[in-house]
Amino acid sequence: MVPFTPQPKPAPPAPPRTLILLDPAHGGPDTGAHLPNNLLEKDITLSFNNRLRALLTAANFAVISTRTSDPSTLFTTDQRAEIANHARAAVCLTLHATGSGTGIHLFTSALTPPARSPHIFPWDTAQAASVADSRLIAAAIRSALTQARLPATSARASIRPLDNLTCPAIAIEIAPLADPSSSPTPVSDSAYQQHIAEAIVAALTDWRTANLTGAGR
Repeated sequence: MVPFTPQPKPAPPAPPRTLILLDPAHGGPDTGAHLPNNLLEKDITLSFNNRLRALLTAANFAVISTRTSDPSTLFTTDQRAEIANHARAAVCLTLHATGSGTGIHLFTSALTPPARSPHIFPWDTAQAASVADSRLIAAAIRSALTQARLPATSARASIRPLDNLTCPAIAIEIAPLADPSSSPTPVSDSAYQQHIAEAIVAALTDWRTANLTGAGR
């Protein structure tokens, strides 16, 4: 008799590499907002993009960024939207920074979801078909930020290129973190950015699992 040798169990498959598109706003001659301590919004958004991209990649997401450096020429919102729509991303996150308010501000499109999904998406209202999913994902991100003890607010607004995107899309704006006992934490603080990025990745990981299993859909 041949002795039975148990075979090792195969490793569980890695989760599908859901594509996330990151859009660090501004760049080149478009500096964005001028923040305290001579900081420029375009530099903060690129820094946060690099930090968030690394964490998403480690969590087995596929990631595309509309820019990974500071361009020498103007990079329009229409060009950013074209990159996102051509990539057919699962989610698009547009990254902003501000010196006003506190915590993290989340924005989704103010467009109204259509009664029926159109076959052709008009450029200025392309987001309408995805806006319901955008708001669900924004709510998940806000919940994760709150659990991480980071103040977050949600609003609806027509912010380019959100309205031009054909996938769920959220604009994430980082503001300083207020502290009653000391000076506010600036948006350039690496630990602050890391804390925000970790909460966003946790929310998207949970969303990916629910989306793949059909839970909550």
